[in-house]
Amino acid sequence: MVYYENPETQVVYAYDPDTQQDLIDQAVVAGWIYVPVWPLPPTDDQLKAQCKETASDLLYQTDWTTIPDVANPENSPYLENQPEFISYRNDIRKYAVDPVTNPVWPAIPTAQWRSN
Repeated sequence: MVYYENPETQVVYAYDPDTQQDLIDQAVVAGWIYVPVWPLPPTDDQLKAQCKETASDLLYQTDWTTIPDVANPENSPYLENQPEFISYRNDIRKYAVDPVTNPVWPAIPTAQWRSN
């Protein structure tokens, strides 16, 4: 068996060179990457590290929602649904503090703006 990774999806495919040379040739032409061995599944520690990194990135992306004047009704426009973002960030923060191997990520709220 030989292995090629689709760089767009990062999925590795196994091919038998005796019967699937045409598929191997197509993978090479498409720019797929030769992988010398079948990849091992990630360890629990790797999955937890990935969870923590993703949680940190998601918190970073929504940091702006915590700025006090963003949700201040005296400003125009202001973020009307800041409590939804606070709840979302609390759910994400749990994974940043205590990462798991198989997180279920909540949906990010859509910012709702209101003008005075």
